[in-house]
Amino acid sequence: MGNKPRNISIILLLLTAMLPAQDITLGNIEIISTNKTKQKATKTTADIDVITSEDIRQNGYISIVDALSKATGINISQNGGIGQKSSFFLRGMDSGKILALVDGMRLNDPSTTNNTSLIEFLPISNVEQIEIVRGGSSSVWGANASAGVINIITKKALKDGVSGSIGVEGGSHGTKGSDLSLFYKNGKLNAKLLGSYLDTNGISALAPQNSEKDGYTNKNLTAGIGYDFTDTTKASIAIIKTKTKGDYDDEYNSNGANDDYSHFITDSTNISGSLSTKIGAIDSVFNATHGKYKREYFTTSLWGDGDNRYEATTDEYSLINSYAHKFGKSVLGFEYKEIDGFNQYNTYAPTDGSFTNKGIFLSNSIHPTDTLLIEANLRYDDFDKFDGKATYKLGAKYKLSDDFTFKANYYTSLNAPSVYQLANILSGETLKPSFVKGYDASFSYKDYLSLTYFDNSIQDDIVYDNTLWGYKNNTADENIRGIEISASTPTLLDRFIMRANYTHLLDMNDESGTPLYNRAQDELNGWLEYFYDANTIASLNIHYVGERVSYGDMPSGNYTVWNLNLTKKYSDHFDMGLHIKNLFDKEYQSIYGYNMEGMSIYATIKYSF
Repeated sequence: MGNKPRNISIILLLLTAMLPAQDITLGNIEIISTNKTKQKATKTTADIDVITSEDIRQNGYISIVDALSKATGINISQNGGIGQKSSFFLRGMDSGKILALVDGMRLNDPSTTNNTSLIEFLPISNVEQIEIVRGGSSSVWGANASAGVINIITKKALKDGVSGSIGVEGGSHGTKGSDLSLFYKNGKLNAKLLGSYLDTNGISALAPQNSEKDGYTNKNLTAGIGYDFTDTTKASIAIIKTKTKGDYDDEYNSNGANDDYSHFITDSTNISGSLSTKIGAIDSVFNATHGKYKREYFTTSLWGDGDNRYEATTDEYSLINSYAHKFGKSVLGFEYKEIDGFNQYNTYAPTDGSFTNKGIFLSNSIHPTDTLLIEANLRYDDFDKFDGKATYKLGAKYKLSDDFTFKANYYTSLNAPSVYQLANILSGETLKPSFVKGYDASFSYKDYLSLTYFDNSIQDDIVYDNTLWGYKNNTADENIRGIEISASTPTLLDRFIMRANYTHLLDMNDESGTPLYNRAQDELNGWLEYFYDANTIASLNIHYVGERVSYGDMPSGNYTVWNLNLTKKYSDHFDMGLHIKNLFDKEYQSIYGYNMEGMSIYATIKYSF
């Protein structure tokens, strides 16, 4: 492909720069991911993207993985089709360094090999918006947020009385699903119940494509209730329950792609409770969350049949106090976490790990002038198994004119070991948290053009020694540098909008020259959207992913995939969508040896009341 993706992005940007501009409404969107309190998306120095439920509908995203793969700075590789294991990278850093939340509840599973979240198991039908914060966020969120934060907000009642929706979907590979949402809001009480079901025959996870299919089933239930005791004192409780089962292939399976035995089951439960009160200009919120994660993998391998079990629990308590003043906002937070887990292979004795974490942070957002915003965060984390560590962030955003803005952030972050890593330490080693130093700088023209440079250095990263079979801290620092470009146009000819984002990693190796696996050096997303009328939209998406190196130094070639989406809202109550993925039936692999979907067609129908 040579410089083709760069040339495409340059052309798109030149087209954008030549077009007249008008305001976009990003500033009207509220987020909570930058300092744990509600604020406008424009009132922070951090780099932020927000994927709304309307974006999901218009673009025909069939999963959260599908939606995130099109966001600026995020690259995803997958061991097969829907429901198969996914690896997330944000600005080149792996998913163990990305904090994932759903309604403020931590999704990162401590029993995984690197603290990753199994975000691919969450249904997209329940999502109101997805907030993506790019850049080190440990100075507010603590460990394992050094790449950034992905916060998924589920739907809630938007009007008084009873409301909701019923949806069905179906399509290629025997895929079928349904979802139901019910809301009640009246005076002091609000409640919601969200349910979804998805089942697919799938594709063969492991090449060749004509091998036996690996199916997948997902069941999810989300419920919540809130009560306003007074105008200033409110309480809520919520639960999210997700169960999945599916087949998978592994290159080590004795039957390879035709392994019809290997399968997995997962069962996760997240519970949260919140009590908030307001006294004058001070808001205080007490949160308590509990997460329980169970995973089990059954497989036939070269070494015989195996049953791998992983379990973990997380309990977290926090008190967040915010003070709004004439110059901005100050936030003081106190947190306590207990993390415990184990893994077991067949009847062998289980290995386990656990630790506790106490944290305190102070965040200040100040507007000294109408054109200058300054953010300063400081946090200290104390662990019972590791040395304590302070992290911080200094950021500034300056409005050069009505149209042009410059912002920059310098930050430090840390990543605690997962309980799986603690349970499988290399003999003679003592694991400690890895530490990240980084910065980013951005220049933007309204919401139409943005150019960002980022630079991160990871010290003592936790890596697996394939020779000695155990985890250790890498003695060589890892360096990840890159650029992000995003662009969009105003409405052209009252019908068309063009959008694009492009990420290029300039460096993704450690100091010894060892590559960081599965990261794509280049990624480009482009959209051409056609608005036939206010209710009828067609969207053509091009998704280019550059070369990457998989484990074992196996190369995965670049590829380009086209997607077409048609959505029609017939009334305030009824809408439909037709989504064609991989329009030209491109055969490609995001991880060496594993298949991705060929041309697939999905349809969705939703009735709202």
